[in-house]
Amino acid sequence: MGYFKDVTPESVGIESKGILDFIHDVKKHGIEQHSLMVIRHGKCCAKGWWKPYGPQYLHPVYSFSKSLTATAIGFAEQEGILSLDEKLVDIFSDQLPEQISDNLKEVTLEHLLTMSCGHETEIENKETEGWVRMFLANPFLHKPGTFYKYNTAGTNMLSAALKKKTGKDLIEFLRPRLLDPLGISEIYCARTPGEDSVEHGGGGMKLRTEDMAKFTYFQLHRGEWEGKQLLRTSWFDRACVKQIETLHDSENHTGDWGMGYGYQCWMGTQAGSFRADGAYGQFGLVYPALDLIVVMTTATEQTQTLLTSLAKYLLPAVKEQPLPESIASTSLKGELEHLALPMVHGDRCPHLEKKLDAQVYAAQKADGKSCCSLEYLIGGAGIFDLYAGEIDKMAFYFGQDTLQWSVWEDGEIRKITASFTGEPAVSETNGVTYAATAGWRSFGALELEVRRVDAISGSRIIFRFDGNMLRIESDDTLVSVGGLGLHPKQVTEFAAR
Repeated sequence: MGYFKDVTPESVGIESKGILDFIHDVKKHGIEQHSLMVIRHGKCCAKGWWKPYGPQYLHPVYSFSKSLTATAIGFAEQEGILSLDEKLVDIFSDQLPEQISDNLKEVTLEHLLTMSCGHETEIENKETEGWVRMFLANPFLHKPGTFYKYNTAGTNMLSAALKKKTGKDLIEFLRPRLLDPLGISEIYCARTPGEDSVEHGGGGMKLRTEDMAKFTYFQLHRGEWEGKQLLRTSWFDRACVKQIETLHDSENHTGDWGMGYGYQCWMGTQAGSFRADGAYGQFGLVYPALDLIVVMTTATEQTQTLLTSLAKYLLPAVKEQPLPESIASTSLKGELEHLALPMVHGDRCPHLEKKLDAQVYAAQKADGKSCCSLEYLIGGAGIFDLYAGEIDKMAFYFGQDTLQWSVWEDGEIRKITASFTGEPAVSETNGVTYAATAGWRSFGALELEVRRVDAISGSRIIFRFDGNMLRIESDDTLVSVGGLGLHPKQVTEFAAR
């Protein structure tokens, strides 16, 4: 049982059909959902996870992290640790460029919060250079406060400023002030690279869906939690309202991204609404006028389609008073209990499986090219640190309903179990949990879909057996134009030993 009491949608004035229609419309558009929670009047009226994802797993939330980072700055201001009027040239006086422009002299922490520091481009974090120096040396072409440019490095500068002021990283600072009071026991945050390493407050966090919901509910209630005001309401008067225009900005934002920006959160199309917003559809949506929050984790670049569907089907289903129970309520409950992604699953090939069982294939390093590590081969958006070894050899062991894929790299063996039934088999290797299914595409072509449950994607891998040779093809399950968080997979041929 979760933190929020489970009730029917009708009991809190929401038509179950609206939630069902939303789920069905999202599926119709080919959008891959991982989790959904709908909470009204402090009660959860709908929640579900699409297997292999589940409530127990941390999930990448990308720029949803930014709203947590802003909240840390709010606590620091409340305690007098810093002021939003403080200038970067004062906080980072030891890392300034030789030439300090007039615009740089004026940049404050508040400008970082509103993405209006004056940059026209984002810096690229590099291992070999101090990224804080790079940020400060990047030209501030616009007067601070006048030009909006989405700037993840600017959010990381907030993390760096907090570290300068307190000596603590972001999560350590938030632990007694926010995370412990809300009962958020586990949260992961990647780090920025190089000599100025701090926690990646701009997009490096992983959270469980219910913990995303707790934070979103904390925002809805303007810093109050279980009768105690943790963060003063005046912070939310500034943080969760439009501070700067985003419509037709430098990135030509429109629709739900053209409604303006607050302190590290986006404004919504419904009056008074706002959201914590992460890439590929990691949302904590707040609707104060409806006393409603909606939390989602997703793997899609069709994020506008997702929010349009929510506004078309779910929001109109929210009424002022409780409603009579409906047949749709039973249908919704049943559907939420049996959600699953359509992962690879296909025929068996007993003759070939018998022949290939336990056969070891060694990597053939043609032209000096070797095979990437298992983690790189599977990949997954939301993974910041991947093991950079090399696959030396592999073998397949076929069982009644499963196979075990064994991979040797750098003298160690990794084992992943895949199911032939369509129900993902879950296994752990090298501290990483994977869910996998398998099926024969054709004679000689075995396909596995393998997902890291701590990422938003994985790979569909085709193993083509031809005589004593094995050739591999690998594609990410997330089709991404920008490629955020995706990794190249270098694959060589393997030969039977």
